[in-house]
Amino acid sequence: MKAYRIHSPRTLKLDETEALPVGDNCVKLKNLICGITTADVAVYEGRLDVKYPIIPVRQCVGFVSEVGSNVKGIQRGNRVVTSPHASCHNCKACKDSRYFDCEKPALFGVNEDGFLSDFSVVSCDDVYIIPDRIKDEEAVFIEHVATALNAISRLGVDKGDQIVIMGATVEGIILAQVAMYYQAVPIVVDMREEMLALAQQSGVYFTVNAVNDDVCKKILSLTGGHMADSCAYFVGAGMPLQSVCDYTATRGKIAVIGRYAENALSCNVGELIEKRLDLFTVTDCGKNYSSAINLLANKTVNVDLLHAEPIPFDKAAEVYERLSSGAEDGSLKTLIKI
Repeated sequence: MKAYRIHSPRTLKLDETEALPVGDNCVKLKNLICGITTADVAVYEGRLDVKYPIIPVRQCVGFVSEVGSNVKGIQRGNRVVTSPHASCHNCKACKDSRYFDCEKPALFGVNEDGFLSDFSVVSCDDVYIIPDRIKDEEAVFIEHVATALNAISRLGVDKGDQIVIMGATVEGIILAQVAMYYQAVPIVVDMREEMLALAQQSGVYFTVNAVNDDVCKKILSLTGGHMADSCAYFVGAGMPLQSVCDYTATRGKIAVIGRYAENALSCNVGELIEKRLDLFTVTDCGKNYSSAINLLANKTVNVDLLHAEPIPFDKAAEVYERLSSGAEDGSLKTLIKI
């Protein structure tokens, strides 16, 4: 088996490893394509507490090449997408088959070997069959769509609600499309004109440039004078968290979305209290993987503009170095074809 392993910060090597045995409740995958996340780059740079060596990447699409005993509903040849985390199978949620609510999940590529390899073995409970109409390049985004669905649900977004999305990131543009599916009105705020243009190409009507525009004034005009019903803040967008209080109407809700914050985030708690705002974090997909697959299959969410051309497997080390050095800005999703 060939697998890329990070042996120490900034040291990614392609290793020959032993073939992995397939356990009773596991499947072996021939990996097809992977998506690089900010967490993968952070592991590469040594900014997360991980035990080296480790195989990076949590987002993977593959086809089932071998099925262990006791596996039901999955067959050889099925094309699947992986869950971002490995369920512990010991907590109450897992014993009730609610693996998405696992109390002690291990995140692939961080505290469990990930998928930047030609083959992987994973529990059958941590893969989802995808239909033929979803391309490999699209299926990599299923985690992002599922997280967006979780955010929309927790924000309680209703038809006609205005939702400010702070960050025209790949995830932010996907959230805007999901919000429009629920007939809400997304307002995307970012400092990068090229990403705001990409949001508009993806169907978003209202965008605000945080550098050139008076953001509060523009949101006020777009919301009829009462500010947004809710606000979604992406931790990787590079904008001040405090702004969410200004952009959200009294008694509104704020979701802080992301697994890792690069810098300390600060917010005026007094203003939260004064405006009676609800603030919470969204760090996972909830139980939305199947729904996310459906949205992609029906083209309700379109990710065609959100990724660059897939990079060959043998160029993976170069890709990590370019992302780490800033030679590639990482605005679009980086895909590696295996």
